[in-house]
Amino acid sequence: MVKTSEQQQTDAARPESRRRFVAPAKRTAEVRRILAIILVLNLLVAVAKISFGLLSGSLAIAADGFHSVLDASGNVVALIGISIAARPPDRDHPYGHHRYETLASLAIAALMLLALFTLVQQALGRLQSGNSPEVSAASFVIMLVTLAVNLTVTIWERRAGKRLASSLLMADARHTTSDIYVSLSVIGALIVVALGYAWADAAITLVIAVAIAWGAWEIVRDATFVLSDAVAAEPEEIEAVARSVPGVQGTHNIRSRGGEGRTWVDLHIQVDPDMSVHMSHEIASVVAQRVEGLLGQPADVTVHVEPADEVHLSDERGHDPYNESGY
Repeated sequence: MVKTSEQQQTDAARPESRRRFVAPAKRTAEVRRILAIILVLNLLVAVAKISFGLLSGSLAIAADGFHSVLDASGNVVALIGISIAARPPDRDHPYGHHRYETLASLAIAALMLLALFTLVQQALGRLQSGNSPEVSAASFVIMLVTLAVNLTVTIWERRAGKRLASSLLMADARHTTSDIYVSLSVIGALIVVALGYAWADAAITLVIAVAIAWGAWEIVRDATFVLSDAVAAEPEEIEAVARSVPGVQGTHNIRSRGGEGRTWVDLHIQVDPDMSVHMSHEIASVVAQRVEGLLGQPADVTVHVEPADEVHLSDERGHDPYNESGY
């Protein structure tokens, strides 16, 4: 069968291959598995630190242990959040429940701030009392072992968070990263206390509080970008991909937002006014495919087709998110 010129143009426009994405169900299952493993590790680390801290009288080690308890609590919150986020779209949530993953990351930040308040209270109380913790070789062993566990968890979780585009895993990784700073600070405090400076235990605890506050701020900042529909992809890159499709003569009104492993994009393209509806739809479908390939993760791309005339070929038409005064 001889193909028409429109069919040949459509075939030329179709990409030869598309990037493979992590299926939503597989992504959810993997995030759950990672969080469950980390939950068990955090509980083991917390028990070890709190037990030894109470026995030795070290406020810094005990505080570090309670921070690990909050890490475990954060894992539980994250598991609940990912379960809700995995629910399919329904009448009240036609875009799905993805934002619940972001909300869960904010809950982790709240737990970190609760730890911050508790640590500051304990540190100020220790400075007033002047009590000194007992420092032994076992203190250093406990801290070095738990430090190695936290370092391994952080690297693993951060890589998984980037690969799965999960702000929840990234938030939890930042929470665990604060544990690393905490553990290093505690080790430093133990050394200084062993040299005869009892105040170092409380002082280092205050430094720990600052590290926790910074980690919480980073989580809130990233969640704000998602919840406020900040730009998820550069419009210039989307325009270049759309214009690379044969038959597309112009683009405008390119918008994007996203988070939690999915991006939403909508744009207008202009095609030959005399082109058939079928052909223009085929071109729009190819544009959507290529934009999704550009983003490197599952995307919901909406392409609005317009005739390539003087009015529609303008760079700005209707609502322009990058120039509110334009029409």
